[in-house]
Amino acid sequence: MSAALQPLVVSPEARAIIAQGTPRPLTQNPTVAVDSVKVQPAVAAVAKPSNEPQQSAKARTEKERGAESVAIVSATFRLPATIPPALLKASSERKIKKIQPFTQQDIVADALTEWLKKNGYQL
Repeated sequence: MSAALQPLVVSPEARAIIAQGTPRPLTQNPTVAVDSVKVQPAVAAVAKPSNEPQQSAKARTEKERGAESVAIVSATFRLPATIPPALLKASSERKIKKIQPFTQQDIVADALTEWLKKNGYQL
């Protein structure tokens, strides 16, 4: 028990490591310059003016199907580098202004739903 009460002896090597603090990465995360990426223009979805309050894709889908619940599944895509930052900006601005849909998931679901309907893939 007396050994537990004795001060801890730390070697000079251990003191040097502690003094250095948290190690820094040797390389930085890669970044992509938006101006250097060439992207084909996408077809913009035009919002139709409406007097109804805007709803999320999930709420709208549930309303269209009645009381039946909608399952959410995970999907993975490769997108042009300009889309994720633009989606994040849109999502953040819409959330601040409290405009539905504001989650990235709901924005993407709305956009895909409109595209699928427009091209005859979904009822």
